[in-house]
Amino acid sequence: MRRLVHHFLAGMLLLALGTILFSQGRGNASAASSAGAPSGEKRVSRSVAEQELFDLINLEREKAGLDKLEWNQQLTQAAREHSRLLAANRTLSHQFDSEAALPVRLAAAGARFTASAENVATAVSAEEVHTALMHSPGHRANIMSPKYNAAGVGVVEARGYLFVTEDFAFATRAYTEAEFRDRFIASVNRARKLKGMGAMDAHADSSLRSAACSTNGNSQSAIAGINAPAQVVTFTLSDPERLPNSFMKYVEDMRWRRMGVGVCYRPDATYGYANFWVVAAFGN
Repeated sequence: MRRLVHHFLAGMLLLALGTILFSQGRGNASAASSAGAPSGEKRVSRSVAEQELFDLINLEREKAGLDKLEWNQQLTQAAREHSRLLAANRTLSHQFDSEAALPVRLAAAGARFTASAENVATAVSAEEVHTALMHSPGHRANIMSPKYNAAGVGVVEARGYLFVTEDFAFATRAYTEAEFRDRFIASVNRARKLKGMGAMDAHADSSLRSAACSTNGNSQSAIAGINAPAQVVTFTLSDPERLPNSFMKYVEDMRWRRMGVGVCYRPDATYGYANFWVVAAFGN
């Protein structure tokens, strides 16, 4: 994590920032021959200070012609938990000894995302916090970044001060494996239709799902135990409607008329916390 800390002792204000970036889940395909919150989610009410800071963030973005950020429940939960530690320790940090790193904390709160960043600060008012953040280049960059589409703000008041955490992320939809697989298949056939090709006879395959849950990206290992497919392709993906360019040559190959698919949700620090492994086996 990139970390920068500023101390403004005269104003009794402290700031810190951190940024974590992952690939967008569009990794290269490896081959071998042979959007939203979960339903039923408990909504988090916002304090006056949290709402004020969130509104100020979006006001800055709106003035700059940027898309407004969406309020995210999972990011808010993670931000509040971190702010409690800020207040308890009476100091600023992005990772206390008892804590995991930022992306792990966000994932533990249930967030699905491909990039994240964090601002932390303490001051006597929300307005003072925001003004200071906007005058600090690194913190301002997090607030104004087009890389993020969601935010959560957590504020804890202690000893007359507000301890503030602003968590930013590019949040993705929380797909189930079945939803992800079905949308992936639909994307494949939509791409074929645009090329004037017939639809792929595609189906879910439990053995391919097992391969997706165990592969490290090696197609040779994924093909083991699968009954003689003509082509097996493995890759990671976080958006089932954005197929990797390296995968498209198989989608657009006239030889392939059948496709078995297995997907497995496997978030991690390498590929991001919205990551699915996909194994596709083509045949004719």
